[in-house]
Parts: sequence; C-alpha cells; structure tokens
Amino acid sequence: MLGFQSKHERSQMSIDASMTMREYAGQRWPAMNHKGRMSRLATVLGLGHRRVRSIYQNEPGVRLRAEEMAAIRALQVRKIEEANRDDFAALQDRVARLEAALLAVDQEFHQPQMAGLREAIDGGRGRNVAVSAFRRTKGD
Repeated sequence: MLGFQSKHERSQMSIDASMTMREYAGQRWPAMNHKGRMSRLATVLGLGHRRVRSIYQNEPGVRLRAEEMAAIRALQVRKIEEANRDDFAALQDRVARLEAALLAVDQEFHQPQMAGLREAIDGGRGRNVAVSAFRRTKGD
C-alpha cells in the first residue's frame, strides 16, 4: 500500500504523521514535555520509543509502515471520540443543574418538561441517574 510512492508523497506522509502525533499528544498530555509525550505515544501506539521519536521529530529517511500509519490515523478518531464524550458529559451536567434549579422553584409545574428533556438527552440509551433519584423520592 505504501510501497510505491514518490519521495514527495512519503515526505508529506511523514509530515502528516508527525503533526498528528504532536497535536494528539499536546492535547492529551498538555503539562508534559516532548520526551514524556513521546514515551506515552509509544505505549498508546504499541511502537518502540526510538521509532516513535523518529516519526515524532520527522527525522530524514523515516519510512512509515502501513500499520504505523493506520495506528497514527486512529489517534485522530480517538481524539474526536474523546471530545464527543467530554461534550456529552458537560451537557448532562448542565441539564442536571438546570433541572435542579427548575424543580426547586415548582416541581409539579416543571416535571413534564424535565421528563421530555431527559428523554431527548438520553436518546433512548437508558435513564440517567437524576431520573431514578427523582422517582425514588417521589414514591416515598
């Protein structure tokens, strides 16, 4: 797959791999220095530290293997999944705070709206903790 490419294409692929690794590591481990980031990347990618350093620093003569490039591209997908998971958790927290504020004002008036909002957020993936806690207190 990667065997029959021009020198320019290989060079561009090495640059892309290096930038992807640097971007992922910078966002994942912002407080670490480059040496620590390369060490963590070696673990995540399942590659040796020296190999990761060569790719990370885009050393001349580095030739990427197909499985290495696939693992590096998977970092981009992982980054997007982590961002989506973090955004969803933040949304759930925000809704829980708003729900608590509304129910503190007038529980019976806001209960149908909150139930609809919970259903929309859960998206059919099951109930969240706030629903089961609310139902337990209501049934007492």
